[in-house]
Amino acid sequence: MERDNPLFPKDRDFYTYRCKYCGFECRKQQIKGSSVPLTRIGNYGSEGTPKPESFADEMYTASTISFVAASGDDPAYLSDSAYLFADKLFRHGMTIRISTDSGTNDGDKTIADRGVSRGKILLSSSDSLTDESAATAGAVTISEVAYQPNTSPSGCPLCGSRNSL
Repeated sequence: MERDNPLFPKDRDFYTYRCKYCGFECRKQQIKGSSVPLTRIGNYGSEGTPKPESFADEMYTASTISFVAASGDDPAYLSDSAYLFADKLFRHGMTIRISTDSGTNDGDKTIADRGVSRGKILLSSSDSLTDESAATAGAVTISEVAYQPNTSPSGCPLCGSRNSL
């Protein structure tokens, strides 16, 4: 089969490339019969990759959550006496936003590898907490910090980057 013959399709990499920032498959040539738009190719410097907007998606609110500070080799962790962390679909590597009535342990934290069990969330070694009981913390809301993809008609459909070279 001859690749330049218009009756036979070309290799996929003739039509597509991977965004160097997020790995999303972008279009550099129009595929016959496809309505997927082309992605601009080039290097647009600091204007080429817009910063994604973050938002918090609430996952769990309870008054049964306490906080334990790191001690020696043991990382800081959250403890839930209702044992619902695993049921709420927390996962390792996830960035979470903590909001408490007391305000003591509020902020963004990262869940450690293999850091989720039914009653405990271990945090990464770079995160810290202050010891606090569930009664003192009050209502605790834990949200996933997510990023809204940047959609750009001329850039990567997932991350919005126009820096593709």
